[in-house]
Formats: sequence, structure tokens, C-alpha cells
Amino acid sequence: MLPESRTGGGERGRRLGARLLCRGDALARPSGNAYQLDGELAAIGRGELVEVSVTGRSGNGQQDLTRPLTRIVLCEAECAEPVEDVRHAALPLEWEAASTARAVPDVIEDLGPVAVDPSAIALGEAEFILSAGNGIRDWDGFHRAASLLGATEGASRVAVDDGFMPRARQVGATGTWVTARVYVAVGISGAIQHLQGIQRCDKVVAINTDGGCDMVKRADLSVIGDAGAILASLCQQLEAERSAVSDASAAGQAPAAPSTSSSASSATLAADAA
Repeated sequence: MLPESRTGGGERGRRLGARLLCRGDALARPSGNAYQLDGELAAIGRGELVEVSVTGRSGNGQQDLTRPLTRIVLCEAECAEPVEDVRHAALPLEWEAASTARAVPDVIEDLGPVAVDPSAIALGEAEFILSAGNGIRDWDGFHRAASLLGATEGASRVAVDDGFMPRARQVGATGTWVTARVYVAVGISGAIQHLQGIQRCDKVVAINTDGGCDMVKRADLSVIGDAGAILASLCQQLEAERSAVSDASAAGQAPAAPSTSSSASSATLAADAA
């Protein structure tokens, strides 16, 4: 049993449920917004979960949904008493002034651009985003493609609710509004809230099996086909190209193109293609 919250136990419970579901545990799907258990509670200790039902809120809290108990239950805040008798303490802070001013160099040297991990960039600041939706089946392949492209990872609400991506990576009106130069939507049909969140993106690329979905209609460039196969082919071509450049550099030959950061160069190429 974990607390239902956007940043605490609810997020952890959904990610745990997604991992157990991938291992074939059908009872691992979390029961969200739960507030009541009905049935013989002693059956839980015997492992007979079907003898107990759980009731939770659905439909934005307007309806109640009752179903058999699962292994993971995300409880509403009303299920527990608030924490009381909190003790506070005040301690003196000893401030030590700097004895000498920090020396300022006479010459400032520009060492060039600094490599930044794309996964450490906030969605609202990312220029190149590779976003995953319900159409993704090979999540390891998706993460590998994002790493090779130097793209910041994003996700649709469905992928986040299923526990495959953290809540901080949700794109859309109910998540983060993004202003990327290039936004690649992989396996995302294009719900209205998601389309609202990407309306300020410069170029949108859609990879989807449904040529008539709303995301394809919004996109500047669309690729119709299986997302997993397309990403795998893209990774293979990127690795082959970088291997050829590395071999040419080792042989003392001039590379075909100047070396730049992977994120900036990938975003520029995708923008030009779109």
C-alpha cells in the first residue's frame, strides 16, 4: 500500500507495477485512488486477493470504481490520520566570513561548449525532444535511440500513467508545455492536451502506424510504420556513421563533417529534414 500522490508513492507504485507487469504478473496493475476495501480481510494474508474488492475514485473523482484487489494499492490521503505532534528545533548558525577575497584571473579563456547530458535538461528548456507514447513496446530501444540522438526524453500521459516514464517527463497541457526546435513523437496518437503542450514547437516529426491520427495531421514530417523497427534502423545508421568517422580520424584522414555536440547536430539535421 502506497500513498496516491503525483510526486511520491503514486509515481513509485506505478513504476513498480509496470515492471512487474512486464514479468507477467497480471495482478500487479496498481489500484489507484483507493479509499475502501470490502470483503474478508483475512483472505489477504492467505494470498486470496480475489476474495477482497477495492473501491477507488475514477473519472476525475466523480465516479467510484470497484474491482478485485491487486497487489499494489495507491491509497487516498483520507485513508490515514494526519501526522501530529511534530517537533521543531532551532539551532544557532555560525557564519564564517571569507578571510580573503577569491582571486580573479587576469585572462579569461574560452574553452568552448560544454557537453550536457540531455536527460538532465528540463523539458521546458530542451531544444530536441524524443517523446514516447502508448505505441512504444521496446522501451530499451527507445532509451537507446534518445541517447544516440542526444535528445531529451519526453512521454505522453498514457506512458506516464502506466509507469514507463516519470511524471516529470510528461508533455502536454496536464504536464509540461515545451518549446523545442524539434519534437519527435513516437507512437503518440495526439490527444488534445498533448497537442496543446507542443503548439510552440518549431518542427514536429511523427512516427506512427496510423496515418490518420491527429499527431500525423499536426506533424511537419511523418513516418508511417512500426516505431520499434524505425528506431532500431535509425540507431543502426547512426552507429555506422559514427564508426566510419571514428575510423577515418584514427587513420589520420579529415572527417567528412566538423565535430559538434550530438544534441545540437541531431536537432539541426531533423529541423532541416522537416
